[in-house]
Amino acid sequence: MKLFALIYTMLDIELSNRHRPEHVAFLSDLVSRGKIECGWKFPHYEPGALQGILFCRAETADEVRAWFSRDPVIVARARTFEVREAQPMSVGAPVP
Repeated sequence: MKLFALIYTMLDIELSNRHRPEHVAFLSDLVSRGKIECGWKFPHYEPGALQGILFCRAETADEVRAWFSRDPVIVARARTFEVREAQPMSVGAPVP
């Protein structure tokens, strides 16, 4: 399994808020199935701003893209996303 970063970009905060309950349920399901390891959100909600990052475990980036293409905030066009392979940073110590 590889680690991938799912990066959300905000398009429409009001539309995102309308779909928040379904979005949270969608994410909760992925967490319960061990697909999402952790995530961070940023309090900058203006259009075009980076809104959040989730770290996901999967075999391929296409697998992660397939999951999130069904995310209610993506389907509603409230946010966009990109998927990038992620690796831990070595800060002061070598990474095994």
